[in-house]
Amino acid sequence: MTDRRQSGIALLSRPETMCVVRESELDRVVRLAGTADHGPGTLRRHEVAPIAGLCLELVVALRTEETADGAIGQLEHRAVEWARDGISVDTVLDTVHRCVRVILEPIGDIRPAQIVDLLGRVSTAIAGAYLRYALELSGHGGHARDNLAEQLIVGSRSRIVARDCGVVLAAEYWVLAVDIGAEPIDDGLDERVRSRRAVTRLRLELDRACDGDALAALSAQGGTVLIPTDDRPEAHIDTVAAALSRASGRQLTVTVVRAALDDIPGAAECAHELLEIVRRLGRVGGVHRFSDFALEYQLSRPGPAREYLRTLLEPLSVHPELLDTLRCHVANDLNRRKTARMLHLHTNTVDYRIRRIAALTGLDAKRCPDLWYLRSALVVAGMSIEGQPK
Repeated sequence: MTDRRQSGIALLSRPETMCVVRESELDRVVRLAGTADHGPGTLRRHEVAPIAGLCLELVVALRTEETADGAIGQLEHRAVEWARDGISVDTVLDTVHRCVRVILEPIGDIRPAQIVDLLGRVSTAIAGAYLRYALELSGHGGHARDNLAEQLIVGSRSRIVARDCGVVLAAEYWVLAVDIGAEPIDDGLDERVRSRRAVTRLRLELDRACDGDALAALSAQGGTVLIPTDDRPEAHIDTVAAALSRASGRQLTVTVVRAALDDIPGAAECAHELLEIVRRLGRVGGVHRFSDFALEYQLSRPGPAREYLRTLLEPLSVHPELLDTLRCHVANDLNRRKTARMLHLHTNTVDYRIRRIAALTGLDAKRCPDLWYLRSALVVAGMSIEGQPK
């Protein structure tokens, strides 16, 4: 009986049937070359597949004595993407070698010198791509630029650091407070790895969207971004935020405050306080400006008005389900269907709870003056006694 693997490889070397068996052969390589270890330094199967596919093209080119330049070029291009995604070069090289070993295992007519030459070209291409990516990052100042952003935010030694990394500071900046939402998938991959890759992609897209002028202090949870105002219209911030969200694969919630260079520390603090208010109001995602929440921001400051508003929701303290419904309903601009869907309730239940809230507090969310007080009270309820966001 003919060995099934031998017949598959034989067919693989025939151009007219290559596309037919490619999928099954690719599945075999991914299955055998993949690893059950899903730690921080490993690749998932869907990440191994493109590597295995390129390795198959290289082996086909080797057996048919065709040029492998096309596959090598694709491999270099993909290596840069893997580098940007935070996948280490040793992980990629190890995966490539395992794929090539699985592909060549049933083949006996390839000389060792050919195999060494193939792996040498592949390793050189990948290492070169990673080196170019590292040089690209260092060319933009890397850690020095991160340090500059941090110094600007705290307001110390910024001009000295700027000179050290060759950055010309702008007279005015858009100060962005950024919250990076968690990725809504569970594929078994270490969350630290996913977060690191998301931040890497976010940084690269920020550099591209702002022509290398932006400065950022970012972590996996978020941080602060400084974008020179220059001739950029304010709508540019919305475009940049949408691009960052797409690139990182995460939902970003952004608040923005405009500030002169010397006022950045205060603006950064204001932007992050505003971000906390926005989050507590349930306005997750998108760009939010100080002008949109000036009233809510002022309500978070200490004073007798805030103490009065704090008492309005006290009757709901023993009815947490009513408080949750009110918070969700106000965030949804009183859209009862959307509120019902988010809370997994019937719309009639939402209506009943809103009537109960009115009976307990004396404030009817359907009346504009009462809604203003309820909304303000919700803002105050999310603040600590000292007047700072919790």
